Amino acid sequence: MADSSIGQRLGNYRLIKLLGHGGFADVYLGEHIYLKTQAAIKVLHTQLQPEDIEKFRSEALTIAHLIHPHIIRVLDFDVENAAPFLVMDYAPNDTLRHRHPRGTRLPSAVFLPYVKQVASALQYAHDQKLIHRDVKPENMLLGRNNEVLLSDFGIALVSQNSLSQSTEDLVIGTMSYMSPEQIQGKPRPASDQYALGVVVYEWISGMKPFNGSYMEIVTQHLSAPPPPLDERALELPHAVQQVVLKALAKDPHQRYKCVQDFANALEQAFQSKGPAVGMPPPVAVTPQANRTKQPVFTVYPPVDTVPPQQANQAKRLANTVEAYNFPIAPSAIPKSARKLGHGLRRGLKVLAILVVLCGLLVCGLGYAAFHYFSAQNTPVSTAGASAMASDFMQAVSNRNYDQAYNDLGPPVTRDTTRDQFKNQAQSEDSCYGPVTHYTVINAGTPSNGNTLSYRYTITREKLSRPYQLDLTLQQGSSGNWQVTDYNSNVGQTPCG
Repeated sequence: MADSSIGQRLGNYRLIKLLGHGGFADVYLGEHIYLKTQAAIKVLHTQLQPEDIEKFRSEALTIAHLIHPHIIRVLDFDVENAAPFLVMDYAPNDTLRHRHPRGTRLPSAVFLPYVKQVASALQYAHDQKLIHRDVKPENMLLGRNNEVLLSDFGIALVSQNSLSQSTEDLVIGTMSYMSPEQIQGKPRPASDQYALGVVVYEWISGMKPFNGSYMEIVTQHLSAPPPPLDERALELPHAVQQVVLKALAKDPHQRYKCVQDFANALEQAFQSKGPAVGMPPPVAVTPQANRTKQPVFTVYPPVDTVPPQQANQAKRLANTVEAYNFPIAPSAIPKSARKLGHGLRRGLKVLAILVVLCGLLVCGLGYAAFHYFSAQNTPVSTAGASAMASDFMQAVSNRNYDQAYNDLGPPVTRDTTRDQFKNQAQSEDSCYGPVTHYTVINAGTPSNGNTLSYRYTITREKLSRPYQLDLTLQQGSSGNWQVTDYNSNVGQTPCG
């Protein structure tokens, strides 16, 4: 359904405004025509065949029976003019993705309550023999009291047999969060644990563990270990890294027995007293007033490293050397010679000090020059930028314009509001057709300081030939990458 659906009636609800657009469905704010209560209406992007309608109703009935404080409640469902829709509780505070945009690193005090609420919802669903299949921040809504509400249970499953999708979208779920066994078409409850592990990894480090093109992400999920968290979040108890990596194990049998166990282990790991990864253990310092009463460290007396027998031998040897060291009586040396000797010694001391100072100066200049030229020749790290560019293109391709807007930086958002951006993107979709394929042809070219350029070739349904889109990404002071400019040479106007 497009924006022309505003004002139309579905069941007992009238559509008021479009809340969001995703790969599987559009979500509208609806109002009950009799009770005047508000609800979220999810309209799936499909036209069901008669034989699929009963399957949809069966799946929707299963979802509607999920009653949990951290699961969005399905209030009603139906099919009108072959278009299936679900009526759900309205969560007015948007999603966790919107509250914490991509690239944001969250403290444990913020995200641990999220993990506990989501894990509780998933465990309940798993106990009901239901797998979510699409756990990601975009499907974690915030209710009226900012409680986390997990949405889209089974929506992907309901849609899989009827949606007309490209080859890359045939596997259900979002690839960046998908477990190896789900990629292979064998999802299980442990697949949701893996996806939640990816979300936790992203909240801790600010980046997903696997990034790149669609096929690169698939390959990494299947065979590559995730980069260790200590490379991105050094102030992290070692136990936390072990917990997250266990949840991200390739073999589902090597993960935690259930998703609730994962959440419990994560909370306990953050409460552990172990040293941070990559950092020395903390040193306890006792206040001065208490040191005599409750010393933290035991002070041991100096210990001779030479055995007593060897020490006595050394003492006798020293006495022998002293005995043969015949001193020259001062009176036997002329006074002028003694003054000359003292002057030479003072001069040599001064010269030695000057030599040391010159050496330190040369070393300091060399060190500064080395770092200056190294900085000039060191390329900007492109891992975070590539992930952001890929996320932006995936959001545009899926027509998830709210998500794409969240990837934009202040140079764009200062001049373009969210509604303006969405209207422009929807106008291009109407004119040129949806994006059917995109390929990066020039990735991560440094342009100026912490700025990188990406060039994509894009194919759209109504265009006779592909066109190019240039993205400019800039790294902010916090280290996060954002899209700061985008330009295309589409130059074709099939819609006039």
